[in-house]
Amino acid sequence: MMDIDAAQAVLDNSPFGPWWGFKVEAVGKGRAKVSLRQRPELFRPGGVLQGGCAMTLADVTCWIAVMSLFGEDDPSVTQQMTTSFLGPARTDLVCESTIVRPGRLIVYGTADTTDTAGKLVSHHTLTYIRPLERNVACSP
Repeated sequence: MMDIDAAQAVLDNSPFGPWWGFKVEAVGKGRAKVSLRQRPELFRPGGVLQGGCAMTLADVTCWIAVMSLFGEDDPSVTQQMTTSFLGPARTDLVCESTIVRPGRLIVYGTADTTDTAGKLVSHHTLTYIRPLERNVACSP
């Protein structure tokens, strides 16, 4: 099973991970918790974090949860994501994701993103597709 260090290494070695600065807080079978520190370039006018921060954090957190079940080299990719924004985010964010249905081809999960006070700022549902063969392009 994937542990915190292995999950952090996946993010640190990805092209996007270092820029975002994600920190893996916990990993369990079908579960993950990842945080994102707020920084000036992530804010929109009005002092609120841009919504893509919560969405990207949720996608990454669910991706780690998927890998906790299928391994670090699993080729799953996001097929669909639905986000409901429930309040403004002005602080660091923490996301917890759970895999609800780990299918052979389709994986379904949920994620909740909170601020540092524990206030729920967004809820996400995510669907990942697991290509049958590596390096096979998925077409619409």
